[in-house]
Amino acid sequence: MRRLQVFGSPVLSRVSNPVEEPFDRDFLASLMRDMERTLALEEGLGLAAPQVGENVRVFLLEATHVPSVGGHRVFVNPSVRPSGPLCRREEGCLSVPGVYEDVMRPSMVTVSASDESGNRFELALDGLAARAVQHEYDHLDGILFIDRLGTLRRRLLRGRLAAIAAASGGRSTF
Repeated sequence: MRRLQVFGSPVLSRVSNPVEEPFDRDFLASLMRDMERTLALEEGLGLAAPQVGENVRVFLLEATHVPSVGGHRVFVNPSVRPSGPLCRREEGCLSVPGVYEDVMRPSMVTVSASDESGNRFELALDGLAARAVQHEYDHLDGILFIDRLGTLRRRLLRGRLAAIAAASGGRSTF
């Protein structure tokens, strides 16, 4: 099983590659299995492929926590169009354990993606679903929610982040 990557792991700061079509079904099935297990084990809301060490443009949302996604759980090669007024809300991340900070994001988003079978879909989302999509999409571009914080907040977190990176054997570049 692929392991959860935490702050300090270089894979989290890389831009992910698109999944080539036609999809490698064996690879996607294995990736989804590991991501679903990790998400359930960690009791998370969402998880992006880089968080389990794969730099591909795939993320997963736990539909029971985000019912407005209409049963769509797997987002392959997503594109995101944020809209609406900015909204501040607390975020956390499985890859940055124990850190929760307020992040400004647009309140709405339109996401287009494929499911694991290659079927395209588009969703217009707001609230928690919009925030979750933007958070997971950021992972695909090598961005962590802490990268969206102001300079002072980032400075105040430096020690905690260095400890997280050191505990996992990674390097803090924050």
